[in-house]
Amino acid sequence: MAGREVAVKRYVVRLSAEERERLEDLRSRGTIPARRLLKVQILLKADVSDAGDGWSDSKIMKAFDTTDTIVYSVRKKLVEGRAGCGSAG
Repeated sequence: MAGREVAVKRYVVRLSAEERERLEDLRSRGTIPARRLLKVQILLKADVSDAGDGWSDSKIMKAFDTTDTIVYSVRKKLVEGRAGCGSAG
C-alpha cells in the first residue's frame, strides 16, 4: 500500500461520564493555569465516547494552536494514568 498512510491511535481517549463532568467543571471555573486548561480542552475534544467530540489530532492542533507532541503526551498520560492510579488528567 505505497503512498497510503493509516494512522493508528495507540492512546484512545474514552472518558467516563464522571471524568467528563470533572473536566468540564475545571474548564468552566476559569481559574486554572493556561497549560492545564489546554490539557483539559484536548481531552474533551479527543474523547470518542458518546458524549465526546472525537476530534482528530490535526483538528485539535489547529483549534488550540498546539503541537502533535503535546496532544500525544496528553492522551498518553490519561491512558497510562488510568492503569496506574485512575487519574483523569
